[in-house]
Amino acid sequence: MRYDKGMKTCYAKFDVSGVFRCPLCMAPLTLSGQSLLCANGHCFDVSAKGYVNLAAGRGQSVKYDKALFESRGALLRDGFYAHVLDAVTGALALDVPRRVLDAGCGEGYYARALTQRLGAELYAFDLSRDAVMLAARGGSLVRLMVADMTNIPLQTGTMDAVLDAFSPAHYGEYARVLKPGGLLVKVIPAPEHLLELRRIAKGQLSREAYESGRDVEAHFSLHFHLFETREIARTLPLDTVQRAHLVRMTPLLFGVDAASLPLESLNEITIAARLLIGRVQPEACETTAK
Repeated sequence: MRYDKGMKTCYAKFDVSGVFRCPLCMAPLTLSGQSLLCANGHCFDVSAKGYVNLAAGRGQSVKYDKALFESRGALLRDGFYAHVLDAVTGALALDVPRRVLDAGCGEGYYARALTQRLGAELYAFDLSRDAVMLAARGGSLVRLMVADMTNIPLQTGTMDAVLDAFSPAHYGEYARVLKPGGLLVKVIPAPEHLLELRRIAKGQLSREAYESGRDVEAHFSLHFHLFETREIARTLPLDTVQRAHLVRMTPLLFGVDAASLPLESLNEITIAARLLIGRVQPEACETTAK
């Protein structure tokens, strides 16, 4: 990567040749001054905070607001997902990826850590501008984008690995942006995830159990060669402040009257995850190349 003399890092990190793609016309994007431009005249200004909005008009969900991501960030900083990060790092280290995409990055916890742990170029996006702005705090070196998962603004075959941690997936787009043989690590909730909270809220939950891991694996395997799964879990104590953050951050309680729950009895929580590790199937590469 070339950094022009005097160019601030918040802009310079987007000065990457042959990676970004215009979300409107699919032409390559290149950095010119403080904006990403394509040959068809579409222009996307890079924020001085260190991110670029490439969502092409899509707006964030009102449920996934700044308060949610701030509460999740607090729990992440307290180490509640440290074992998940360790497992993700180990899975991605199966290769030596040069470029990694964090799809649905939220407040940037995994992308920021993986930049240091893997020494790789990290690209990350989320449809929530609030989340991406939080991820950009502190001058992150991650190339952060507000973007739509159904139209990832990266050129075909540019990523060595994709991480999808507790996020919906668009396997077709993942296969497109990955190089042949590229690695996908998808993190999904294991059956024990947030078990203590689910027991307390049982009567109000629209779905008392997480989607079957086998169902997710079957869908994953339609697009990628699933060659390994790993399960991890830790039960950690919760203090009053952490309990409040958990209640604010989890989509599990969307539509639930949290004030009516006996949350004072919630003094510990289990964070359990299943990692699905796979590679792009050859036929997927052939399809995306057409």
